[in-house]
Amino acid sequence: MKPRTTTNLDVFVMFGSILITELMLVVAMALRERFSIWVPLEPGANYIPVVLYPLVALIWFAMQFIFSTPRLVRDGQLIDGLWRLVAAVLLASLTFAGALFLSFRQISRLYFVYFVLLDLAALLLFYGAMRLIVRHRGGRGQAHSRILIAGTGRNGLRLAQALMRQWNGAAPVVGFLGTEPAMVGHDLERWPVLGTLDDADSVIEHYAIDEIIITLPLEAHPQTVLLVRQLQTKPVHIRLVPDFLDFAVMRASVNYIEGLPIVGLRVPAISDKARIMKRLFDIALSALLLLLLSPFLLLIAWLIRRDSPGPALYRAERVGENGRLFQMYKFRTMVQDADQRWEEVAFRSADGKLHFKFADDPRITRVGRWLRRTSLDELPQLMNVLRGDMSLVGPRPELPMVVREEYEPWQWSRFTVPQGMTGWWQINRRGFEHQHLCTADDLYYIQNYSLLLDMRILLRTLLVVLSGQGAF
Repeated sequence: MKPRTTTNLDVFVMFGSILITELMLVVAMALRERFSIWVPLEPGANYIPVVLYPLVALIWFAMQFIFSTPRLVRDGQLIDGLWRLVAAVLLASLTFAGALFLSFRQISRLYFVYFVLLDLAALLLFYGAMRLIVRHRGGRGQAHSRILIAGTGRNGLRLAQALMRQWNGAAPVVGFLGTEPAMVGHDLERWPVLGTLDDADSVIEHYAIDEIIITLPLEAHPQTVLLVRQLQTKPVHIRLVPDFLDFAVMRASVNYIEGLPIVGLRVPAISDKARIMKRLFDIALSALLLLLLSPFLLLIAWLIRRDSPGPALYRAERVGENGRLFQMYKFRTMVQDADQRWEEVAFRSADGKLHFKFADDPRITRVGRWLRRTSLDELPQLMNVLRGDMSLVGPRPELPMVVREEYEPWQWSRFTVPQGMTGWWQINRRGFEHQHLCTADDLYYIQNYSLLLDMRILLRTLLVVLSGQGAF
């Protein structure tokens, strides 16, 4: 998005949300007068002190500024950012409650509850509406920057696809710059290769590019330096996606000493405190779910036994944290001798990749197909979570054979944390690629781990499962 347009939009969203909040002060009072759940308002008690209006405006402005909520309408996926808006409103409400306690104790508590609920609902609708408007304008090329990607390798294509997913097809990627002249004029999936790196100046001018993102490989470092120097005189934003696959499991920290950047790399291990919190969260939630779902689990087991001969539970060896093998539980969704018939469906494609998971697998039973479509076959893994073999959230446990034959050394990094029932890959590309081909998604989770991220992934997992996306 163009800088001036971005700033104007952020200012509009900020002040629009504050105006809505001020309006909710009035609407909440009208609602309090009309619907008195406890004690009716006394005559004259519907007065809102004038000083509350600037006080609310100041508090709500500060919290939205701190949480950067205006960015929700233009960046990333809305479901991933809603927590910032909710957190900003709740923290602002708590601050407002403290101010009322210290100064205006005569204000009705029910009025305060009405105000908070109305404000949260109104702001969610406002941000959602603004998000739709921005996306609609972005589809016509009016709201976003025009992005050029320098580099036609895997990272460049992944970046273009990621932008597409984030903006539901409205990503403003104009095309690519390549390193080979032979690629110019050809398409990389849906995007054209507009020129080589030497053509950067003319391509930027001809296509009115606002932002260029460099995704060149590590061995092209000299070309990257030359390109950055070449673009210094151009009115474009320059961003860089480093190709450090060997350091993919490391989290970088940058410090400056007299202007000299010093980059520190460290293996991202979950701290002891974070691990304790994660384990306590896993135990509490898995035990609660097993208790609540036990009648339903017994019903599913009975349906499986009636549908086909064999046990209701399927046990399979999987690779867990630090490469430790364990027995993972699932509801059986295939015929009893499915493991012996594995060669019927497994094959290697022309590029050497192993494929063995298909929607039309003939080994899947009638009940099993329904269980897979609804992901209910995964529920017995709650026992693995309770035992400590797995976590609720983390990279998916892998087949030992796939690890031995398919994994590259850098992909072993996904086993540095507890393996999970669901994870970052499942909520973004569920069913579209095999998990060992999506190690970058697992590395993102490892590098950005937090208990809050686990909760967000669990919430999005529910939405993905209910939609049936990629399930077979």
